[in-house]
Amino acid sequence: MDAAFQAGVEAQTAHWKQARHFGPDEVINHLLAELALEAPAEARAELRALVEDPDPTLDLRPIPGVAAALADLRARGIRLGVVSDAGLMVGRVLRGRLQRAGLLRHFEPGALAFSDEVGVTKPRPEMFRRALDALGAVPSNAAHVGDLRFTDMAGAKALGMRAVRFRGYRDDEGEGPEGDAVIDDYRDLPSALGL
Repeated sequence: MDAAFQAGVEAQTAHWKQARHFGPDEVINHLLAELALEAPAEARAELRALVEDPDPTLDLRPIPGVAAALADLRARGIRLGVVSDAGLMVGRVLRGRLQRAGLLRHFEPGALAFSDEVGVTKPRPEMFRRALDALGAVPSNAAHVGDLRFTDMAGAKALGMRAVRFRGYRDDEGEGPEGDAVIDDYRDLPSALGL
């Protein structure tokens, strides 16, 4: 079981590095194939629910300063969106968690781009364009805040967006370009955006 699960994680990582979404259905199919098992539709539905949201009682714990930074940006009239590689936790689940954390209200409802809904992952331009189009924004007047060089910084910069890398949770030293600004604390976000 452990080997089959690890093979699934490796397959998901390989797809992610090629900017292809590899979500719950793909993980389930991969796991069943690795174990040489078949599952009826009912069992697949139960597996999908378990993979998508293994602990529905678990809430997001926002990084300190995020809620205040979002509220500050909204108060300045800045429209906000989300561009997220959903992985196994699909957009529907992430929306619920953002809602329960009190963060969803800061974002424009149509500007939420989750990879399971878009069909590709960052750094592909489709991910960023989904949010930009919903915001009515052009890349040169937009910024993306993320933590990964390979996906967040590379994707935003390739489109001509300003890229801000947050390293206060995890400092990504992987491949890819550096952000136009790097912050450790969300209180520094307005100045990183030139506000």
